[in-house]
Amino acid sequence: MMFGRKRPGPKPPAPTAQYILGISSSEDGSAAAMLRDGKVIFSALEPPPAYFPVEAVRAALEKASEQEGAIVGVSDLAAVAFCGKPLREFARLDTEWRAGAPGTYPYFMRTAPAAFAKRRLGLGRLESRLASASWGEKPRQLLYPEHQLSCAASAFFQSPFEDSAILVLDGPGDGAAASVALGSGEKVKLIRELADTDSPQAFSGALAAYAGFPGESSWELFTVPPAADRKRSEDIYYRMISKLAELKEDGSLRLFPEYFSYRNGMAPALSAWEKLFGIAPRGGSPLEGPFLDFAAAAREALEELMLRLGTHAKKFTFSNNLCLSAPVELKLAAEGKLKDAGLFVNIWSQPYSAPESKAAGAALAARHVHFGVKRVFSAGSWTRPPEPEAPEEQENPVTLAGSGGISGRGRLALALRYWLFLAPASAFSRPRVKRPLAGGRSFYMLRSRLYSADDLGGPA
Repeated sequence: MMFGRKRPGPKPPAPTAQYILGISSSEDGSAAAMLRDGKVIFSALEPPPAYFPVEAVRAALEKASEQEGAIVGVSDLAAVAFCGKPLREFARLDTEWRAGAPGTYPYFMRTAPAAFAKRRLGLGRLESRLASASWGEKPRQLLYPEHQLSCAASAFFQSPFEDSAILVLDGPGDGAAASVALGSGEKVKLIRELADTDSPQAFSGALAAYAGFPGESSWELFTVPPAADRKRSEDIYYRMISKLAELKEDGSLRLFPEYFSYRNGMAPALSAWEKLFGIAPRGGSPLEGPFLDFAAAAREALEELMLRLGTHAKKFTFSNNLCLSAPVELKLAAEGKLKDAGLFVNIWSQPYSAPESKAAGAALAARHVHFGVKRVFSAGSWTRPPEPEAPEEQENPVTLAGSGGISGRGRLALALRYWLFLAPASAFSRPRVKRPLAGGRSFYMLRSRLYSADDLGGPA
């Protein structure tokens, strides 16, 4: 194997091109992406329970070596960029675990392995993990672009637009659950944010799953025929946007706690949903009758959400272009009412989904926001992309075998930590999870912040 314990031969001259390695880690797996002079030349995903993409990093370095015609290691890279602020993300999760303890135990056991792994990376383990993939070498520079910035960079910097409104609807990482931004050249300006507990991603994913299209099959929600009973579908739609969640005219929303469990990471409370709609989760039942009406209403609710979000983004950016970083069901929803409204001349979705896109976005944020490298445009060379395809029909990044995970002993240690320390401590000092106030015209938090090189420094 090319990357053994000892670097082969004498160290070659520094690469002639700028190479930046992007890394992401989450419950969905970990990924690495290699950037060469602003172009993503390699990306790979290691599925759960891989919390650091060591094999993907090695493969990315091999790809850079092929491009350069010489051995490229971590020390030859301009920077390594990690998506998000891992210590800030851990602090958010710790607050959520303690706020509802002891009822948060299932949520803790599901999220803690990845959270503690990322925390260790933020506390200095990242350098050692990179060294294990590259002959003990250390990176020249470690950067930590925020989660929202990484997602915005992935969508905008890979687009053909010189300026664009940007909607990031990827859910909470180290902060907000969604944001509206403006991209111009190599700059990204944050304009509005939604609170981290009220995520459009949680809303859309829950609707798709209840309709019988969970996870990667959520795109199928947009292939179902019209409602069987239009009146019943309209009633279900009204309940979705007024009872399940409060959807404002500007696209901001609040998820009502009786239908979304804060103790379980905003997972839907299924019994309350069944009572609200009079329909059980579809599961494997045929898509007909009430199930078909629910699916049609869910599709309409997501299209209305995207129309309002897009209208708000247009109001504050005045751009004719829109870039999306969002789950597939929201990308497809943008092709409904939002496209028909004609607010934007062009709508662009990032080429692939998280976590590969986050790794690429972290690297792109490093190149353009931290290093200030200007983007190169080829005016007039772009045409509107075709209608979105099913995920399996697209050209996807490489998927590698996972590299490790948490052992049975590790899970036992986490359980003991929860019951011996976290749960008892929360009884005496229970933190409050901040939520937007009811009423008013918007749940957005006003931001007017141009991202700079300083925003990429440090894991906290």
